[in-house]
Amino acid sequence: MPTPRLPQVGSDENTWGEILNNFLEVSHNANGTIKNSPLLICKGFLSQTGTSDPVFTSIINTLDGVWARTAVGTYTLTKTGAFVQNKTIPEEDIYTDQNGNLFKINRTNENIMTLLTYASSDTTTLADSVLSGRFINIEIYS
Repeated sequence: MPTPRLPQVGSDENTWGEILNNFLEVSHNANGTIKNSPLLICKGFLSQTGTSDPVFTSIINTLDGVWARTAVGTYTLTKTGAFVQNKTIPEEDIYTDQNGNLFKINRTNENIMTLLTYASSDTTTLADSVLSGRFINIEIYS
C-alpha cells in the first residue's frame, strides 16, 4: 500500500475518494473519531472554601461527573462506571502548588475519583479551603 497522502487536484482523477480515505484512516477510526483520543475528559479548574462542595470551572467536560466534599480535605468526582481500571489517567498522582499545598488524586473504583488536599502548613493532615483554581485533568480512554 502506498504512503497515505492527500489527493492532488488534477492528478488523482477517479481515485480521489480512495486516496482521501486512506489518508484519513491514519488518524481516524472508521466512525470518524480520532484514534487514541480520550473517550471522556474532565479538564478545568477546581475551587473550594469552608465546608462547601468544590466548584468546577470547565475547559472541556465530556465526563459530566459530580464533584462533592465528603470529609475534611476529601473530594470525590462520581460518574457511574466511568473510571475504568488501566484506562483512566491519572490512576494515582501527587501534586504540589507554588504555595506548597499538597494534592493527591486517585482512582478509587470504577465510579469514583478521590482528591485529597493538605495545606502547606501541615502536609500530613487533610485540610479544606486549599483548592483555589487548581487545574484538574482526568482522561478516560477506550
